[in-house]
Amino acid sequence: MLFLPLVPGKTLNCQEKTDAYKEAKKGNNEADIKSKKKAKNKCNRDKAMYGLEYSSLIFDVICGFVCTILGLLHYFDVAKPFEKVTGIIGLATGIIGFVLTFVYLVYSAYIFTNDPYLNANGSKTIYKRDGDWAYAKLENGKFTCLFYKEGKDNSIYAKYNDLGKKQYNYNKKQSQEYAKAGSEVNKCSYLSSATTPLAPANQPNACSSAKTLVPDSSLNTCKALYIAPETEITNKYLFDKWVTTIIFSCFIIVCDIGLAIFGFLLFKSDGSGI
Repeated sequence: MLFLPLVPGKTLNCQEKTDAYKEAKKGNNEADIKSKKKAKNKCNRDKAMYGLEYSSLIFDVICGFVCTILGLLHYFDVAKPFEKVTGIIGLATGIIGFVLTFVYLVYSAYIFTNDPYLNANGSKTIYKRDGDWAYAKLENGKFTCLFYKEGKDNSIYAKYNDLGKKQYNYNKKQSQEYAKAGSEVNKCSYLSSATTPLAPANQPNACSSAKTLVPDSSLNTCKALYIAPETEITNKYLFDKWVTTIIFSCFIIVCDIGLAIFGFLLFKSDGSGI
């Protein structure tokens, strides 16, 4: 929660996706209806998580500050007459903070492990690739898509929990191999620096609807189709930020439980101490 925002929820237009889903339902294309429904639900999840990030952060910070002040007043025996009131405040803020943070944690963990990466415009922009940066390999005269799953359009896109892997971040060895003019990786890569780019039928987005790709003449010597290597480490940064936030949220949940317990004990005390 101290590492906001993790998803571009503020700028997402979920109404547009809802309208697109309603329009799709008027037709008989089940695949299109399913795709539009997934997009709508994904957008709503990101919007909800974005709101929870800020609401849980603001609540935990404000209530944590208030409870700290009350704790200091009790430590110096200034707030003895208000012990039960303080206990109620601690119990209530602990329970509310626990619920808000727990719901946020569930949303965050679900999106982290199940949803494809979205950029600030809400577009899926990172294609999956193996440790050699390949998204398809040559088998029996055709390229077999490594990450194709029937009926799952998002299977070719990297999820948030994939972004910590080396193939999604800058790697000196990979970049040097790609920079070699005429190397297989260079001429067989999507967004290649070669004069002739890959034909649309052999680009990674073609793997969303087909298990195999038929190579064009320019790919006769290719053993695999690759994604051009990354030039930044921003994906690793996002991955580390997200994992740290999940761990930090778990810590806050434990603190909220402790606050609720101490608030309850203070409320039940007879004024002579817990």
